[in-house]
Amino acid sequence: MANNFLKGLIFGSLAGGIYTLLKTPRSGEENREFLLDYLDDTTLLVDDVTKSLNDLKGAISTLSNEGKTLTNEFTQEVTVSIEEFTNQTEPRMRRIQEQTEKLSKDITELDKQISPTE
Repeated sequence: MANNFLKGLIFGSLAGGIYTLLKTPRSGEENREFLLDYLDDTTLLVDDVTKSLNDLKGAISTLSNEGKTLTNEFTQEVTVSIEEFTNQTEPRMRRIQEQTEKLSKDITELDKQISPTE
């Protein structure tokens, strides 16, 4: 069975090739020129796509590196800002805490004065 298939494949290929050669509207020279032009155009397009892909890879790499740098800088700036804010607010927070404790004491004393002594 494989032998018959192989014979049919060869016969079909030969018949198709002969038919194509006889029915083609161009001469062999024209077909070769057309094929060479097609291959040249295709090669140029593939080269352009390859160059564009390489440019894209480079741009992505550059963008990634810049993103990492900016992220590091942003993180450092935020950390410095938080530290500065903490340093600036620490005395105020201490005063607020002291005043809260004083108010609490005063309220306790006032409550003692208002409450009837037993």
